[in-house]
Amino acid sequence: MFEIPSVAPTSEAPTPGGGTRFRADVEGLRAVAIAAVVGYHVGLPFLPGGFVGVDVFFVISGFLITGLLVREVTTTGRVSLTRFWARRARRLLPAATLVLAVVTGLAYFVLPALDHGIVGADVVSAAFYVSNMRSAVQATDYLASDANPSPVLHFWSLGVEEQFYLVWPLLILVTALVLARRRRRIAIESAGDWRVSRLHLAVVLVVLAVASFALSLRLTERIEPWAFFGMPTRAWEFAVGGLVAIGTAGLSRLPALVRRASGVLGIAVLVGSVALINAEVPYPGTAALWPVLATGVIIASGSAPSDHGGGAPRLLSWWPMRALGRLSYSWYLWHWPALVLTASLWGVMGVPARVVVALLALVPSALAYRFIERPLHHHPALVRSTRGSLGLGGSLSAAAAIVGLVLMVFPGGGALASATALPTAADEQVGRGPASTAGPDEPANAGSGTGEATASPAAIVWPTGALTPTPATARADLPIIYGDGCHLTAPAVAYPPCHFGDTQSKITIVLFGDSHAAQWFPTLEAIAIEHHWLVVSRTKSGCPAPDVTIYQRNLKRAYDECDTWRASVLAELSGPDKPTLVIATGTRTESLVDRSTGDRMAASAAGAEWKAGWTRTLAAFAASDVHVAVLRDTPWPGADIPVCVSSHLSAPRVCDVALDALDSPAYDIEMTAGSPTAHGVDLTDILCDSRGCPATLGKYLVYRDTSHLTATFARALTPYLYRALAPLLP
Repeated sequence: MFEIPSVAPTSEAPTPGGGTRFRADVEGLRAVAIAAVVGYHVGLPFLPGGFVGVDVFFVISGFLITGLLVREVTTTGRVSLTRFWARRARRLLPAATLVLAVVTGLAYFVLPALDHGIVGADVVSAAFYVSNMRSAVQATDYLASDANPSPVLHFWSLGVEEQFYLVWPLLILVTALVLARRRRRIAIESAGDWRVSRLHLAVVLVVLAVASFALSLRLTERIEPWAFFGMPTRAWEFAVGGLVAIGTAGLSRLPALVRRASGVLGIAVLVGSVALINAEVPYPGTAALWPVLATGVIIASGSAPSDHGGGAPRLLSWWPMRALGRLSYSWYLWHWPALVLTASLWGVMGVPARVVVALLALVPSALAYRFIERPLHHHPALVRSTRGSLGLGGSLSAAAAIVGLVLMVFPGGGALASATALPTAADEQVGRGPASTAGPDEPANAGSGTGEATASPAAIVWPTGALTPTPATARADLPIIYGDGCHLTAPAVAYPPCHFGDTQSKITIVLFGDSHAAQWFPTLEAIAIEHHWLVVSRTKSGCPAPDVTIYQRNLKRAYDECDTWRASVLAELSGPDKPTLVIATGTRTESLVDRSTGDRMAASAAGAEWKAGWTRTLAAFAASDVHVAVLRDTPWPGADIPVCVSSHLSAPRVCDVALDALDSPAYDIEMTAGSPTAHGVDLTDILCDSRGCPATLGKYLVYRDTSHLTATFARALTPYLYRALAPLLP
C-alpha cells in the first residue's frame, strides 16, 4: 500500500475544511451544474452556455477530493493512495459500467451498423477513462451540433476527472516527501505547524493552477480540442476547488455579511455565464474564469455552518435542489445516450421532444442510483476491503471494455454484410442501364477527350458490380495527399514540393484550394499519368481559393494560417515559374471575418465578400497572365452518405442529394466572366439529374462522408475532367 508519510501529525486535528462536515449546499450546487448541462444538450435557447456546468463539476470535485485528502493527512498522519482510489472506484465505476453496457447493447440494434465499430472504440476508451484524449485526437467539436455524435461522448469529462484523481494524490505525496525530508528531525504536532504544511499544499495548488491556466490559454488559441478535452488544461479548475477546501477554515472567519454577499454574487456570475457564454466563444480560455471562480466563491460562501440560514447556501440546500444533486452523476450518465439514440431512431427532434427524452432519462438514473450506485458505494464488505474495491473497479472497467470490443469486432451483420450487394444495372433507372462494354473501371460514353465536358448521369452507363468503396471503407478512401503531408492541416503553413506525374512535362497543372479541391486530386493524378502532365498539389483544410479570411470554428478565431498559406501560394504561382493551368475551387461559407474590423462578418454580408474574394484571387492570377480553371463545387449531401447507403441498400436513391444542395446560381463559375484568364468548369451534370444527385452511380459510392467524393469515384470522373480541361491548355 502506498501511503503518504505524515507531514504534520497532530494530537488534535485542525479543521482545514472540505469534507469535515456534510455540505448540503454543495449537493445543491450539483443540481445547478447538471441542469445547465442537460439544458444545453436539449437545446434550450436561454442556456447557450450550459456546457459550463461541467466546469462547475470540476471545481466541486477539486473541493471535495482535496478536502478528503487533507482531512486524512491531518487525522491519521497518512494518506493511502490505494484506499483513495478504491473509494473513487466504488463511487464512479458501477454506474458508469452499467451505462456503457446498456448503451452498447442498444447501439447494436439502434445505430447504423457502419457506426458500430466507432461506437465500440468509444466505449473502450470510456471504459478506461481516456475518452477525452480520443476526442482531442479526433478533434471533436463538443460544442458543435455533430451530425453523428457518439452516445458516450460525454464520458470525456469523467476521463478528465479520473486522470486528475490519479495525479493530485501523487502531487500531495511528492509534497509530503519533500517536507518530510526537510523536517525529519522534528516531530510536528502543533496546529501552527499544520498551517505551514497547509500553506505548502496551497502553494502547490497555486503553481498547478497557474501553469494549467497558462497552458489552457495557449492551446485554446492554437489547438482548442486539446484545450477543451485535456486534463492538463482543466487541472486549474480542480485546483480552484482545492484552494477553497484548504482555505475553508480561514474563510469561515470572514464576516457573515461578506460571505452572504459573495455567495449571491457568485450565483449571479454563474447564471450570467450560462446565459452569455456560447459555442462561438473560444473555450475554455479566459471565458472559463467566470464560471470557475463563481463556483469557488459560491462554495466558499458556505464555509461556516451558520451560513446555511440564508443567501446562496440556503437556496442550494433546498430539498429539491439536493434531490436533483444526488442524481446528478447518474443523470449525467444517462441523459446524453438517451438523446443520441432516440435521435437515431426518430430523426431530428425539436426542443420539446428532447426535453421529454432528457426528463425520462431520470427514471433509469434514479433506479441506477438506488440499486447500483449507492449500495455499492457504501457496501460494508467493499468499504472494509481496499483490495476488493480495486478489484471490483478493475473488473468493471475490463467488462465494459470487452463489451465495446465485441461491438467493434462483431458489428451488426445486416447492413455491412450486404453492403456490396447494391442493385445492378438493370435494377434502377438513373445511371444504370444495359451492361457496359467499356473497361471495368471506365464509364461507357465517356468520350475520347473531346466534345462537351458534361453529360447527364442518365446518359452514362456506369460500370456495375460490387459497390466500391463499401460504406465500411468509404471514410478511408482518401486521396494520397492526405497521407504524404501534401494536404495541409489547419496549423500548417509551409508546404513540401508535392509534384506528381511526369516531372519532365512541359504542362504543369496546380491544384489549389481546400479539401473540396483536394478531392479532385485522384482525378488529376490519373490524367497526369495518362497524358504525361506534371501535377502540383497546393491544398489546405478549410482554406478555399478565394482571398477571404475564414472564421475557423474550431479555433474560434480568424483562420490566419489560411491567409498566410494562400498568400504564399499566390506569390509562388505568380512568380517566374508559372504553371500552365491552375485548378481552383473552394467551399463557399458564410463564416467570414471582416478584415477592416477583425470581427466575424454577418451572414448577410458574406456573399458579397465571397465574390470579392474570388475577384481578388482571379485578379492576382490575371496580373501574372496565369490561366485558372474554376471548378464548381460539388453538391453537399449534409447527411452521412455511407451511413445512409448502408441502411438503405435496397433503395439507395433514398440517400440522393436534393438539387437545392447546389449553389444557385453557380457562384464560383459566375466570377470567371470578369477575368481574361479564368475559365469555368462545371461537372454538375455528371453528378446530378432532374431528380437529384445520386448517392451511388453504378458500382461507385459517390461520397465518403457528408460532402467529399470518394477517391475511387473521383478517379472514375477522369475522362470528364480531362475533356473539360484539354481545351484550356495551350
